[in-house]
Amino acid sequence: MRAPAWIIPVLVVACTAAGIGGSRLLVAPSLEHTFAAAAPGMETRTARLVVEGVKCVDTAERAAAQLKDVDGVLSCTAFASRARLDVTYDPARTNPAAIREALEAPVQVAATGEYLFGVYQVVEMDGEKIADVDE
Repeated sequence: MRAPAWIIPVLVVACTAAGIGGSRLLVAPSLEHTFAAAAPGMETRTARLVVEGVKCVDTAERAAAQLKDVDGVLSCTAFASRARLDVTYDPARTNPAAIREALEAPVQVAATGEYLFGVYQVVEMDGEKIADVDE
């Protein structure tokens, strides 16, 4: 028995739609980095940031390195495929504005010592778009 000619294109479209839709459900972290452990009873919060410039594991590692000296940042989980960072912090010691400032600061290249400006830009914080300063 022969299959109708239209069946192959329909199957291709259905499989493509299932793959794209399924990828939204299954998102694995590209990087998980812990800077400090939360003390027992410590209140923590997580800031969800969409960051232009986070594109792969290497750029996610560099972005996480921008946060290592921020007092109160406990951990960073990066989802490079979504350009997203989930940063867990102690609200008694820091806040999302300080985290954003650290991410958008110039990045120092260890090998040469030079500074790169504008490497990362936070475009969304906790579901709210951030207005462009130049507008």
